[in-house]
Amino acid sequence: MSFSRVGLVVLCLSAIGCSASPNLPVASSNIITALQPGERVKIREVGSKRDRVVQVEGKIKGQAPLMGGQRAYEVQDDTGSVWIVTKQAIPATGSSVTVSGTVKLQKIDLAGQDQSTVYIEQQ
Repeated sequence: MSFSRVGLVVLCLSAIGCSASPNLPVASSNIITALQPGERVKIREVGSKRDRVVQVEGKIKGQAPLMGGQRAYEVQDDTGSVWIVTKQAIPATGSSVTVSGTVKLQKIDLAGQDQSTVYIEQQ
């Protein structure tokens, strides 16, 4: 068999191996979500999960640049909203997202008033 025929056979076998079988289950569009670590929670529950990895889902409500190359964006679901701190690019405002990260508490004391806030540090 000549070299070109061997190449053709390999190409055909590769194509057959890549075709979908009707008997195999199709991966859902949530496969990426399933691979992300963290307990899936509603945003109202984030405050009780400090220092734990969680996963929240919602729409991007707003965004803000931070110092040190970090960015922040606010994600809202039907139970509330939470800020996400990341070094990654931020999708457009209004986009639906699923975010995985560690819940952090930022202590803030303003004129004797506790203004501490909880946020998620995206992984």
